[in-house]
Amino acid sequence: MNDLGAVCLISSFSILLFSIIQTSYGIFKNDSRALELGRYTLMSNFAVVLLAFIVLVVQLMRTDLSNYYVAMHSSEHLPLFYKMTSVWSGSSGSLLFWNLLLSGFTFIVLWQTKDLLNERIPVMHLSLAVITCFFSFLAIFFPDAQPFREFQPAAVAGRGLNPLLQHWAMIIHPPILYIGYVSFAIPFAIASSALITGQLSENWFRFVRRWSIFSWFFLGTGILLGSKWAYEELGWGGYWAWDPVENASLMPWLLSTAFLHSMIIQERRGMLKFWNMLLIILAFHFCLLGTWITRSGVLEGPHSFSKSSIGTPFIVFIGASFFFYLGILIYRKDKLKPERNLEAITSKEGSFLLNNFLLVIATLSILLGVFSPLLSGVEYKAPWFNSWGVPAGILLILLMGAAPLLAWRKGADQIFFTTLLKPLIAGFIGAGIYILYYTRNFSISDYSLGDVLGEVYSVLTVGLGIFTIAGIVQEYHNGIKARRSAIHGENYFQAGFRMLLKNKRRYGGYLVHLSMVILFIGLAGNAFKQNTSVKFFYFLRFSPTNELIYTSDDTAILGDYTIGATTLKIKPIVNGDPEAGLNHRNVIVSHEATFEVKKQLKDFDTMVTERRYYPQISHLSGDFETHIPTSEPSISSTPKEDLYIQLGAIEHADLSDENPDLPGMFLDFFFTRDPAIKAAKYLKFPNQIVANLEVWVNPMVKFIWAGSLMFFLSGLLILLPIGEDKK
Repeated sequence: MNDLGAVCLISSFSILLFSIIQTSYGIFKNDSRALELGRYTLMSNFAVVLLAFIVLVVQLMRTDLSNYYVAMHSSEHLPLFYKMTSVWSGSSGSLLFWNLLLSGFTFIVLWQTKDLLNERIPVMHLSLAVITCFFSFLAIFFPDAQPFREFQPAAVAGRGLNPLLQHWAMIIHPPILYIGYVSFAIPFAIASSALITGQLSENWFRFVRRWSIFSWFFLGTGILLGSKWAYEELGWGGYWAWDPVENASLMPWLLSTAFLHSMIIQERRGMLKFWNMLLIILAFHFCLLGTWITRSGVLEGPHSFSKSSIGTPFIVFIGASFFFYLGILIYRKDKLKPERNLEAITSKEGSFLLNNFLLVIATLSILLGVFSPLLSGVEYKAPWFNSWGVPAGILLILLMGAAPLLAWRKGADQIFFTTLLKPLIAGFIGAGIYILYYTRNFSISDYSLGDVLGEVYSVLTVGLGIFTIAGIVQEYHNGIKARRSAIHGENYFQAGFRMLLKNKRRYGGYLVHLSMVILFIGLAGNAFKQNTSVKFFYFLRFSPTNELIYTSDDTAILGDYTIGATTLKIKPIVNGDPEAGLNHRNVIVSHEATFEVKKQLKDFDTMVTERRYYPQISHLSGDFETHIPTSEPSISSTPKEDLYIQLGAIEHADLSDENPDLPGMFLDFFFTRDPAIKAAKYLKFPNQIVANLEVWVNPMVKFIWAGSLMFFLSGLLILLPIGEDKK
């Protein structure tokens, strides 16, 4: 099957080269037959890449160990669902998935434009063919992008899927993120075709809008799902670490957000034409840059792959493409002059311009932070990003709240009392109520400059968030009143619902703003986050089963919570089908600690947290090599806050030397069948151990997940053709 997959990729590369040659010839000679042949061959590429993808999925499901990718990223004991989804767990598999998505989106847009005859369409075909051809080129000529490399002789065992990826969010997070990354090639190709041909009439960006919203929506949803995975799987008490790969996905999302907003100004006022072209060029190339960051191995992070041979050709392609299109943009600058000038900085278009400026500056700042290890040799950590990111986020909330309330062409002073006053009053009152609430309900640290600043930022975030919410409510109320006066017979809620469906660009956009505000309010709770590390002493207790049981009577206190240790079990977990038999390849060792938690001295919850040790198997010999630890935190949520605990390392009771290898000792004990030898090995376990526990109290986290869910639903509403008039 490796040969079939490789033939598919070689065929794809050949088809794309043929399409590029035919389309180029057709453009220069104005030959419609050559253009049509180039279009058909480009569309047929999707079927070839799809076949290659199916071949790899089948190999993963069958655990075909003659395939190098399968041997490195799957195993016979992996559950079937994880076998299928491991197709995007490694570099070459994820690049094939990227190629599949790009070919699929190209097929769709070529089908959508099959009846259009203007000069832009062939140039769009050529742009997409070149981009797709580059990914097929990588898959043929660079080993780290080849999903069908043979492993000769065949591997004895598969190394298995990275344990961190064996989580529900990682099943859907990567493909959703990839859809956002890849699909931005379509609006870029449409816009760049208008730029190259000089056909810059306004109808080009009407077609771009839906594709841009599609890409922006999936990219944002993927980022939020990644945050949920980080919170539930990594065991560090947080959801965003400013990791290089997190930043790589955030940068194109910020740029696409700026583009979606500034398109409105171009449509309504004929302004920012040059700026919009620059934004879409930047957004697409930042999507490619994010892929390069992940797969080149240049920057380290929990998401990134190891050092790769594709890093150099990838960054060369990104640089060549960016400067090519930037040169054309500069060449066409005279055709992109604004029709009007900005009349008031506090007008609606002025607020959009400030929003754009802030988003682009934030993107460039993140870019500086991402490449800081290469530029200065010093890696910028989360405090550096937060030092400017938090104030920038607060300014964005202000602009989100103000922009819908401002008027075109008029300054804020002219409409202050009619639209801005009531939401501002609501914001001040909300901030005051929030101050009273957190002083009574959240623990406040001994004051330092950082603590005071954190509280100020938190109050500003909530106050401006309530200002924004009040403004959205006011806009909805005014719109409903206007509709009911024009259309009689509708009650208040019917009018609001139908108004939303008929004008989703405006009122659906307000719902997206609302979701972001709710999310930011959740982030404001970080000002009152608490964290501590605790050591508990445990004593070995006899157990007639194959589990080791340690017990403890120690307690710890953090804020309102009293955490009482009870048991710590060392036990086996079977990875895959238990009926297939137990061996060192499919037994996971779990350190499972149970705690009885009281809140304000009242019973609150029983919490169970684990450290799991997955076996790493040699693909050459099939022997056990080492364990890979993963975190399984326990999270007890209330509307007010989360109590988050994670079991850490286990040490000798005297803390004097290296930590005991309990997972290795347990496997040796577990697979021993002779009772006498088993008893002797049992006696080698330490009678007393110390377990480390990390504890966090995270206020207002539910607002983050509520905002994330609302972002998904409101974005989906805007994207789907529900309630729109068919044209």
